[in-house]
Amino acid sequence: MGARGFPLQENSEERSNMAGAREETRVPAFLVPRGMSRKEFLRLGGAGMAGAVLLGTAGCGVFEGGSQGGTGASNPRNITFNLEDTIRDLDSTTTTDSVSTDILLNVMSGLYRLDADTRPVPDLAKDVRMSEDQLTYTFTLREGIKWSNGDPVTAQDFEYAWLKVLNPDTGAQYAYIISTFVKGANGYNTGKGSADDVAVKATDEKTLEVELVAPYPFWLGLTAFYTYLPLNKKFVEEQGEDYALSSDALLFNGPYKLTSFEPTEGITMVKNEGYWNKANVPIEKVEGKIVKELDTAVNLYESGELDVQTIDGEYVDEYKDSPEYHTLTFFATFYMVGNQKLVLFRNPNVRKAIQIGYDRNALVNQILKNGSASAPGLVPFGIAGPGKETFRDAVGPTQPEFDRDEARSLFQKGIDELGENPAIELLAYDDSTSRDVATFLQSQLQDNLGAKIDIKVQPFDRKLELEANGDFQLSWQAWIADYNDPMTFLDLFESTSPFNTYQYSNPDYDKLISGAREELDETKRMDMLEKAEKILIAEDAGCAPIFFQGQARLQQPYITRYVNQPYGGGRDISLWRVSNT
Repeated sequence: MGARGFPLQENSEERSNMAGAREETRVPAFLVPRGMSRKEFLRLGGAGMAGAVLLGTAGCGVFEGGSQGGTGASNPRNITFNLEDTIRDLDSTTTTDSVSTDILLNVMSGLYRLDADTRPVPDLAKDVRMSEDQLTYTFTLREGIKWSNGDPVTAQDFEYAWLKVLNPDTGAQYAYIISTFVKGANGYNTGKGSADDVAVKATDEKTLEVELVAPYPFWLGLTAFYTYLPLNKKFVEEQGEDYALSSDALLFNGPYKLTSFEPTEGITMVKNEGYWNKANVPIEKVEGKIVKELDTAVNLYESGELDVQTIDGEYVDEYKDSPEYHTLTFFATFYMVGNQKLVLFRNPNVRKAIQIGYDRNALVNQILKNGSASAPGLVPFGIAGPGKETFRDAVGPTQPEFDRDEARSLFQKGIDELGENPAIELLAYDDSTSRDVATFLQSQLQDNLGAKIDIKVQPFDRKLELEANGDFQLSWQAWIADYNDPMTFLDLFESTSPFNTYQYSNPDYDKLISGAREELDETKRMDMLEKAEKILIAEDAGCAPIFFQGQARLQQPYITRYVNQPYGGGRDISLWRVSNT
């Protein structure tokens, strides 16, 4: 996945061993009585060895220090959810993964916040004035907003934080989310200018002025994005290298405060009584646990110890008629990409063979079964396009259909040109569903192409690190939209992008992306982005889109509103609503 990573939830189907995969504790099919589903078996706690295995897993630190016996069932104003993977980085200037940002979204506030309908609304900003040319934004902060240590939140906190992100010494992968749009920011970030050139100025404690490079109708919503969050300079500098490594090394200004934080176990958040909008935050305490195994997580949900749990595979079949079953879709794409620093993936025939060498429909319909859709291009369904059309509807498919015979022919041609058929290492996440996907891709590419595929399973945070360093051969990755525009996907493959660690490069593509970034005519701009995707996917096979992510979940009946933003955010629990019974 791109550095903006997020784990898939897990699949309950049995899986074969994979190269490099560690053994997992699961419920073998032969232990489930005939005629009984795994769900029913888990609800009863299992029997014999399987019951001991599952109950032992749930009792070995998964919920130690948390609320035993079901927090939501006994008190719907306390919620427990599954983070699903390791918490990698709670520093808003450097973090990139969705597990960490799910937390930051709840304990931090920026100028604006996305509401339950994904519309930007004022948060710490009281209001904003926009110049007639739509280039200058003047934000006025609310009165009485403060950090959890009692310090006031000021306009200087925003200026300091944004400049820290842009400082080349910070090495922030997400600096581009500011430098692309704010005047003078790119020069500072690339070492060609200074901080004084950046058009972000706190004119007093309550006023922040920002000048953009060009009019961007979606930019106001970006101020809700975590890279735009403020920082208390004095506190950050006092903490030094320890900043954000513990709950005591963080300050909070959002709906919740973090009271405990263990990167591999989870977090506890309590309602922030100092938050300006606390009256509209009904849930008082939140436990975020890390449970990677879906069988275990569903068992915990059934026993009331998780209030929300994502599901897929056979659990979708078993729960789809339940009133506790819900679905949603994200502006998110999973795709395969080969590292072009390797001569193998510089061969276009090899890339094109991989792109059409696996059955995407079989993957989403037989393995995932969670509402995910086969991807006909890189930009997912729903992203805004020209006029009132979505980009996907306007452009149509850019990825060729699955064609086993053509894929085998192209791959053979490619390896003939290279003079060898080397083993290819496929980098994969270590959760159960990801292992299923990796096994599927391995089988398809071996059977359909005649390729030799070894799977390298890595924990979520380690996989992101390897990808960020360009230390992989073939990887299946993911990107969730940062804002509602095709550019949030297409600029990943620009040759200068910090996320382009796979070394794709095409001057024509770069020209279209840079041109679209500056083009003021929306029709021309969308036409440039359409041509760019066709070059990347149809002509160069620079990546192989797999699926657009859907999500199926189980949700306790007392949760009456669940919000997981389809782009640019995450699970904003301040927007969740619960019944009083």
